[in-house]
Amino acid sequence: MRSLQFKISVSLFVVGATLIGISALRLNERSKQTRRTAMMALAFAEGSRLSGMSQHLLRRKVSRAADLELSYSSTNKDLRLGLIVDGSDIVRHATMQQMRGLTLAETPLADVGPVLKKVRESMEGRVVELVRGKRLVAVFPFWEGLAQAKGSVILEYDLEMPLASASAVALHALLAQSMALMGGCLALWLLLKKVVTDRVEALVCQVQGMSLESEPMLAMGGKDELAQVSQAVRLTHDRLRHSEQRLHQIAATMRDVFWLAPDASGSFAFVNEAYATVFSRQGARLATHRWDWLHAIVREDRRRCLEMLRSLRQGGPRQEIEVRVASPEGHLRWVRCRGFAVPGTEGHECSVAGIAMDVSERKTLERRLLDTAENERRRIGMDLHDDLCQRLAAALMKTGVLQSALSRGGGNNQEPLASELANDLSEATGIARGFARGLAPVGIEALGITAALSDLGDFITRGFKIPCRVECSASDTGLTGESATHIFRVAQELATNAAKHANPTWIEISFEMTPQEARLLVTHDGRPYRPAHAAIEGMGMHLVRQRLDALGASLSFHPSAQGEESVSSVECLIPLSLNPETATVEIA
Repeated sequence: MRSLQFKISVSLFVVGATLIGISALRLNERSKQTRRTAMMALAFAEGSRLSGMSQHLLRRKVSRAADLELSYSSTNKDLRLGLIVDGSDIVRHATMQQMRGLTLAETPLADVGPVLKKVRESMEGRVVELVRGKRLVAVFPFWEGLAQAKGSVILEYDLEMPLASASAVALHALLAQSMALMGGCLALWLLLKKVVTDRVEALVCQVQGMSLESEPMLAMGGKDELAQVSQAVRLTHDRLRHSEQRLHQIAATMRDVFWLAPDASGSFAFVNEAYATVFSRQGARLATHRWDWLHAIVREDRRRCLEMLRSLRQGGPRQEIEVRVASPEGHLRWVRCRGFAVPGTEGHECSVAGIAMDVSERKTLERRLLDTAENERRRIGMDLHDDLCQRLAAALMKTGVLQSALSRGGGNNQEPLASELANDLSEATGIARGFARGLAPVGIEALGITAALSDLGDFITRGFKIPCRVECSASDTGLTGESATHIFRVAQELATNAAKHANPTWIEISFEMTPQEARLLVTHDGRPYRPAHAAIEGMGMHLVRQRLDALGASLSFHPSAQGEESVSSVECLIPLSLNPETATVEIA
């Protein structure tokens, strides 16, 4: 019933039936009007004839001839009653003999009185339809005898039967037209089925069969519109199949994960074969568990993934984040995810697509580079401390001896110069020791990070003339190796930046540890740092973020007490359970 063939045939049938109905009404009305006109003409002719004949016969007093003329008129089956009345409305002759001698009021034609009065006044015959569609009356006057009395001929005809006969004729014509219409609709149905419906069904099957796996169906022959559409579909199928094959080959050979999350909630994400290698999970599970990929990401990084997806669903700009992916055995991978929005239909959310790249090797190289740079700094610091500082100390002692000798020998002119040289050497020694302590903090190796942070606070206080307080509320015996060095360098960079750029009156460095994580907090009362409006970060903050990536740590800026968008404290959280030097990863 939804086919084009059915709709066209039904439409044609409805239009044809409507036209036939209108034509039938007009034909019926026309037939009735024609029959009514014919009856009126017949009544007029018969009334005229009988009135003239009655005037002639009654003057000659030939009454039997008048009865004979009425009997001739009664042969018409539509004539109900015929009367010849005199001037006193007495029935002289009638088609029904029992009505002779009765007055007109005593006959069935008593209601003709008003018409008869008008006819006698004008002496002109009339044909009147007393009851619409039922009774037709013809009244014609004549002069009766020498007395000049006004007689009349009254004829009553039945209209119901003639009009019903006319309607029957119209009905027969309607039936003939209806049969012709049904035959035309049936012929059109068969023609449409052969020319349109079957070919459209073949075209639909051809379109539905368009896929990468199936071979293209043969196109229709011919040069009509459907054949051209079928040939265009075949050509499009060939191009689409070729494009899909190339895309499939590219996706299959990619080492990076290509993924696409449709906007419909019932659809599942598409991933290429590299997904199983990078995420250590089967891509087929996404068909039934569309969020299976999220369980492979470390719990602390899931929120950033969801925030990125939410922003891209709303049509946000392209984003890039780095997350950690854990295998079922507890091994970590660093994955860089680049996502972008794919506009969908109006009123729907955007689809999201992107590429996930395994950057674990780069992260390992960066960590090794940091360790190598730290070792080189430590070596330079030790060389400064063990070589240059010792030489400067020896030169300082010698200048002291020289100053004493000059003062005993009376070299008053040379004594101030020797004293100035001793002061210069003393300042140079202090600067060299400061460089050495900065490059190679001895406290980390000997006493741990607590002592190193305390020494950092003293350095900030002396070097920048800003009070710096250090609070360590837990033992750091469980934190060893390069991790302690990275934490110290992060604290050093954050505190130094605050002293240089924030113009504070005090700085506080707080460090505490639990079995699960370490927490470093640098607070000051200077000019707040605005991360949302900051320009491109300098080398110091870039190195801080590299060290945080090496530790698997996170950095957050806390708003000030005034509720502004700016921040006056920086918090660093180091999850010890995710540190490469500690236990394996806990997987959800």
